[in-house]
Amino acid sequence: MFRHFGALSDENTGLILSVLAALGFAGKTILAKLCYGYGADPVTVLALRMAFAGPVFAGLLGLNLARKRWTLALTFRQWLWVPPLALLGYYLSSLLDFLGLQYVDATIGRLILFSYPTLVVLANAALARRRPQRRLWLALALGYGGLGLMMAPRLGGPQADFRLGCLLIFGAALSFAGYLVVMEKAVKTVNTTLLTSIVLCLSTLAVLVHFSLTRPLVSGLASAPAPVIIYSAVMGLFSTVLPVYAMNAGLARLGAGRAAAVGMLGPVMTFGLGYFILDERLTPLQLAGMVLVILGVSRVKN
Repeated sequence: MFRHFGALSDENTGLILSVLAALGFAGKTILAKLCYGYGADPVTVLALRMAFAGPVFAGLLGLNLARKRWTLALTFRQWLWVPPLALLGYYLSSLLDFLGLQYVDATIGRLILFSYPTLVVLANAALARRRPQRRLWLALALGYGGLGLMMAPRLGGPQADFRLGCLLIFGAALSFAGYLVVMEKAVKTVNTTLLTSIVLCLSTLAVLVHFSLTRPLVSGLASAPAPVIIYSAVMGLFSTVLPVYAMNAGLARLGAGRAAAVGMLGPVMTFGLGYFILDERLTPLQLAGMVLVILGVSRVKN
């Protein structure tokens, strides 16, 4: 998938793919908020998203296995990585994110989730039992200072729902950081795209099992309002399948540093989409906070 874009060089192809990945992930937040506008609950939206994305992941996995590009001949130890990856990444992290988005504007939610790179570096430093470098403390100060500015106008007074939403999305960032830490260990011995495909198939299963424990699976999904089903289909295909594989392909062509730099466009894209589609507005203080968050993440290095 994404082997080449015509006559474009690998570098330009990687840049386009990384931008598409950032745009796709940014659109996920906006589409979820649009679904909530029709009365859909987070578990239903997440289940619909994965119901559309899951068959594509399974189909691509099956196609590559049939063509013998991949093999499932993983060792027992390699298979042990799969359950925690499936539960941490696109199940728990997505669930907490979708729950939190009920109470938080799209841009603020995306920026809180965007704190995961600093959490990954902190976790890796703790696991290696080494003292974090000064630039990480600077990144933390900038990033979380910026988040403070973003949230300050809403924290005064009776804003329990807003605080709950922020905590839920920060939990999503923690979960996704855990996913990336485990993934970094796992991909040393397993093909990244193969492992991602397996994990996303199992994440889809976990989401659908969760949904089916609260209501009938097929009729529960089918009874959602038509706009919710349409938005969820777009989310599943263009804000899940496309960015997941585009991110991997862009990373392979640009390298981790440049791909991460392009990924910082994500919150800016979310702000732009939220402004034009959801009519969300940020105060000058919050805009300054957004700039600080992006500067903070740009300082993060392993």
